Amino acid sequence: MQRARRTQKDIFTEVIEKIQLLTPSQQRFLQEILSHPEKVSIASKKKLLKKSFGIWADRKDVKESTEYVNDIRKGWQARLDRIKA
Repeated sequence: MQRARRTQKDIFTEVIEKIQLLTPSQQRFLQEILSHPEKVSIASKKKLLKKSFGIWADRKDVKESTEYVNDIRKGWQARLDRIKA
């Protein structure tokens, strides 16, 4: 039981650290979603999805979205090639 509590504390600490790495706009978006935990209608989901567009706009490590996605996909292909070998 003690080990489980420590693990939950570690997970909580990790989540807090990751939230602090988000941009201010990402933090506001997350806060808005978490502040309304009730069931969300389809219309509300669409509204939230529209608000999420541009969520990465403040990120400095993502220059060009197409290039970024292609780099991620290259990593997937390299992993797949290693697994097949």
